[in-house]
Amino acid sequence: MTRLYSTIFNLFALSAVIYLGVDIFYKILSSHLAQVETRITVVQKAPPVQIQKRPPLSDFRVITGRNIFGASEKPPKGPKVKELGADEIEALAPTSLNVSLLGTVTGNKEIAFAVIEEKQKRKQGLYKRGDTVQNATIKKILRGKVVLRVGDRDEILTMEEAASGKIRRGGGSEGPVTTGATITLAKSDLEKSLKNLGQLLTQVRVRPRIKDGKPDGLQLARIKSGSIFSKLGLKNGDVVQKINGSPIKSPDDVFSLYQRLKSGSHVSVDIIRKGETKTITYSFR
Repeated sequence: MTRLYSTIFNLFALSAVIYLGVDIFYKILSSHLAQVETRITVVQKAPPVQIQKRPPLSDFRVITGRNIFGASEKPPKGPKVKELGADEIEALAPTSLNVSLLGTVTGNKEIAFAVIEEKQKRKQGLYKRGDTVQNATIKKILRGKVVLRVGDRDEILTMEEAASGKIRRGGGSEGPVTTGATITLAKSDLEKSLKNLGQLLTQVRVRPRIKDGKPDGLQLARIKSGSIFSKLGLKNGDVVQKINGSPIKSPDDVFSLYQRLKSGSHVSVDIIRKGETKTITYSFR
């Protein structure tokens, strides 16, 4: 019986010890937790981003108006070349250069050119605007005339008018051409002759023919033997009046003959030879 009481007492004592131990543990834990600093992070919403508008250019006019940087309003320009009027060109003095004008083709700067011969050297060349011949600069190319800049003055070079009685009539070994004649040419020979337009214009001298104050075709002179012009049956003194029925009024109109010949299309030419009108038709093989 005494052992039973002793066992019960021990159980109560053990329970009391466990209870007191647990109570002491929780008290110690609570004291430590009380000392821990609690930090609360508050997230604040960022203010909305304000988009700044770009001020208009008109707001900066005060700066450009005062020109505080000393900038020039307009870029500097080079010296302006004065264009000569028709009256001014007519009033120009003939050139003092020892050259002669053989022909011109007018148009824009890329197309226009003149054939000029240096008499002393007997040298012919093709010149465009801006090119130099002797000590002069080609300033302007017109029909039958060229404006030259010699030093500080302008001079005019014109095609010499054909003097009647000095042009050789007939002549040559090409043979007579009758009305309605047809001349057949090989395309290969034609293409070879027409390959260089500048050289082509040096093979003949073309002068405008004036009748009753009006253009009446182009008169041919100085046709080189063996040239395409001689092969076409043309002779010194011939006056080309029409090409495919269209009247010829200036050297520029002959350019259409060059284009037709180059394309190998049908061509007919009306000429005046020794006072008689003749028609030459060309075919190509």
